[in-house]
Amino acid sequence: MRIPQFAPIYRLFPTIALLLFTPVAPTSAQAPRHGAWSDMLGLGFGTASFSCDTCSSSPFLGGWTMSFAAGGTFNPHLRLGAEYRGWMNGFKRGEKLPGIDLVSLVLSYYPRPRGGPFGLIGAGLSHYAVCTGTGNPIEPCTRDPSYYAGWGWGLTLGAGWEIRTSAADGRMALRPILAFHHGGIRRLRSDSGATVATGWNQNLITLELRVLFNLVPR
Repeated sequence: MRIPQFAPIYRLFPTIALLLFTPVAPTSAQAPRHGAWSDMLGLGFGTASFSCDTCSSSPFLGGWTMSFAAGGTFNPHLRLGAEYRGWMNGFKRGEKLPGIDLVSLVLSYYPRPRGGPFGLIGAGLSHYAVCTGTGNPIEPCTRDPSYYAGWGWGLTLGAGWEIRTSAADGRMALRPILAFHHGGIRRLRSDSGATVATGWNQNLITLELRVLFNLVPR
């Protein structure tokens, strides 16, 4: 099975500009981390590679990522949440469009009670599919059956930095996150149920900027 190729996407300047010009709340004005939270939206870039028992060698494929997450806070240093992250190999119209979906339970550890660095580890489900692209970022795939797809297990490791802002009474934060995801999918199947590939593995490296909102007032 031949894996499609795509030129890397490298324009991350809007993300960098947003980080530079966002007003940051002074540490003394920040409440310790607590309560329910939600990553309202995460956008970024990711590169993926694939392997299987019957595949030719895979180059890295570039694409855009989108994510959502929500959860609770055990204490100022530990947070647990459910996360969805999607990756698409660009926005192609009328062409084969590879994509990855990740649904995970993620535990985050913060050395500081307010803002600063954090690490995360997650586990859950990993999905791969190749659909026909629409060129529309809101609905990137047509309603036609996928060329092939499969589900398996997934693991996530990552690190980031929480930047508390003065917006929304200090309840909003920006979180740039660099993460590595590995998915093990036993088989990819066509829409008819025929096996297309076995021993499918996928690795995805993502860099995202997320907007976190603390749902409980400080």
